Amino acid sequence: MGTPQEREAQKSYWAEHSSNATVESMMLDSQAADIDKLERPEVLKLLGSVDGLDVVELGAGIGRFTRPLAEEARSVVALDFMPNLIEQNRVDNGHLGNIDFRCGDATELDLPAGCADLVFSNWLLMYLADDEVAKLAHNMLTWVKVGGTVFFRESCFRQSGDKARGSNPTHYRNPREYFKIFDECEVVQPDGRVAVFDLVCCKSVDTYVRVKQNQNQVCWKWRKIIKPAPTAFRVDRHFLDGQRYTAGSIARYEFVFGQGFISPGGERLTQELAARLGLNPDAHVLDVGCGVGGSAFHLARTLGCYVYGMDLSANMILTALERAAASGNGDKVSLEVSDATRRALPEASFDAVFTRDSLLHIHDKPALFSRLLRALRPGGQLLVTDYCRGGGPPSPGFSAYIDDRGYDLVAVAEYAALLSAAGFEVLSARDETPRFVATLGAELERLRERRDEFVARFSEREHADMVAGWEAKLERAHAGEHCWGVFHARRP
Repeated sequence: MGTPQEREAQKSYWAEHSSNATVESMMLDSQAADIDKLERPEVLKLLGSVDGLDVVELGAGIGRFTRPLAEEARSVVALDFMPNLIEQNRVDNGHLGNIDFRCGDATELDLPAGCADLVFSNWLLMYLADDEVAKLAHNMLTWVKVGGTVFFRESCFRQSGDKARGSNPTHYRNPREYFKIFDECEVVQPDGRVAVFDLVCCKSVDTYVRVKQNQNQVCWKWRKIIKPAPTAFRVDRHFLDGQRYTAGSIARYEFVFGQGFISPGGERLTQELAARLGLNPDAHVLDVGCGVGGSAFHLARTLGCYVYGMDLSANMILTALERAAASGNGDKVSLEVSDATRRALPEASFDAVFTRDSLLHIHDKPALFSRLLRALRPGGQLLVTDYCRGGGPPSPGFSAYIDDRGYDLVAVAEYAALLSAAGFEVLSARDETPRFVATLGAELERLRERRDEFVARFSEREHADMVAGWEAKLERAHAGEHCWGVFHARRP
């Protein structure tokens, strides 16, 4: 619960650390000037154009973001609770003429509903108590127009800046706590419809990964939408996190595939496949459907390349972030929760795209392949492993398996044709179902051999379900229904 005592502690903390209204004071880091040159453009690029928009900036400070926002926006409300900081912001940026400078507490700000196209904050919520974050989330959802954006960035798990601090009242939350608050937030509109937050992306701030190998700086971009009516089944973040990749499901998959992996062959197969790409330490790799990050961290640690992992499941990305924080970070891996079919990928930015058994969730594969082609640099490589189907019609059991999971499976030859039609030069498209069968058999044997260990961690029923699932996959693979393809392609 936010209390007057906590608010005074926060004010005292910032009075101590912001007597000099400088970038170093704002960022509490000796490398602030260098980090700012990289980080600010990164955040602004993620925001997208604010040309002609009405913006509310909370925790505006000395105006690191106020100026670039105001240079494009129609109007900016810039709020900060430290008088000296907002005054410096006014001195530096008041000449722009479209900024309403305010000194006050963000939790007490009163604005009309639907007044903003963008509500933006950078390092604010971590200085608020949980109930204050929930209250402000509700206000943000109220202030922003339908279709508008709410963006915030926070330090998670622990402090990232190296400036010495005595008493530190900052709330270094697990990102899951922010997800819970914003996912549960609803605002009833005047017409009775309900507005909610729709996630665009949640990601590590890449600058901190590059400069400090630190994934703990995390930002969220949400869009205000009207809560959709229940419709036909679709694969989205809530389906994946609620049914396919719960914490228990992830743990059971890792029991079979190894920690960090949720696809056949685990680390051993990832190592073999990665070798086909011939990556150098300066390579930039996009790992689509990275899961809990096993392949991404393996590539970064063994090859030294920079890996950008993205997945639609928040549970999996947050598990990866938690483990990175617990191990002290140190890897060249950025992580992101987003939908690869909707997320704007930077064009001609990656040397390779690597994806292990995840595109089976994608129903519009031609559109995704076109996006991935554009994301690759000329000559960049694509390496995919994926579940496929045989040439004939699926049996009722296989159809039920596909429908229950929301998969979209195509034959190996059709997969290769889709890649080619998207503009890829297909270097190889192999049906490696025999290897898939061998891998499934070895995994099933381990499940049986380690039954007691599995049951002690999970349950007898879950062990029986896992064994039955593996036996059914083996049966379908032997019958030629459930196939496994490996595809290597290149952008011309």
